Amino acid sequence: MPQDTLKTDQDVVLISGAASGIGRAVALKLAGEGARLGLFDLNAEALSEVVAECGAPDAGIVAICGDVSNDNDVEGAVARLVNEFGRLSGVVCAAGVALKGDVTNVTDDVWDRTLAVNLTGTFLMARHAMPRLAECAPSGFVAVSSDAGVRGSRGYAAYCASKHGVVGLVRCMALDHGPQGVRSNVVCPTFVDTPMAQGLLKDGGRYDRAFYESRIPLGRFARADEVADAICHLLSPQASYANGSVYVLDGGTTAGTFG
Repeated sequence: MPQDTLKTDQDVVLISGAASGIGRAVALKLAGEGARLGLFDLNAEALSEVVAECGAPDAGIVAICGDVSNDNDVEGAVARLVNEFGRLSGVVCAAGVALKGDVTNVTDDVWDRTLAVNLTGTFLMARHAMPRLAECAPSGFVAVSSDAGVRGSRGYAAYCASKHGVVGLVRCMALDHGPQGVRSNVVCPTFVDTPMAQGLLKDGGRYDRAFYESRIPLGRFARADEVADAICHLLSPQASYANGSVYVLDGGTTAGTFG
């Protein structure tokens, strides 16, 4: 088994946003390493495709269709996975939305939906999973924020607020639940080659992909599997002392002035 992996004979991981993008990449990586998974997403059709890619029905994969911003759905997802496998040892919060608007023109619906999915969704996953994670410590919780969680992004007031909130929430979780043996960490990627990023670029903003890539010292967007590698590392025994980490994956974008 590769060194940078989970103890997959015992690991059961719940992944939100598992039907696409970063969540899908995490699911494929962990499934390939033998972990048992709960794949949680609102898009039932896309979720079934990812389950098939993971090798179900014999691969220990459970598909759970639901809304990460709905308390009952999240509680049910955790309960179903624990009922199926008897434990929960890892959580990855990868569900997210990115909607435009500054404080003068963002609508109430956009503000509410963005915070509900990005921030409240992470909170609800933590609320319902944390007792189970503590039961089988050492265990891990990894949330996906953004480089917009450590700096501003013009025209994305709700998105930045939500992603900064995720960073603060995870830091508090590290303090509150580290003594129980649960490590809480957050990854903050820049643009990632995902359907979400492609949708943002198609929205007719001020700049195209080439502009954004020119602002990244490594000269390109991240791949979803690169972010998945970082997330899986944070879940693994190789990151056994990582707790409260803010892991920025931005090709050097936030390191300083470039160009």
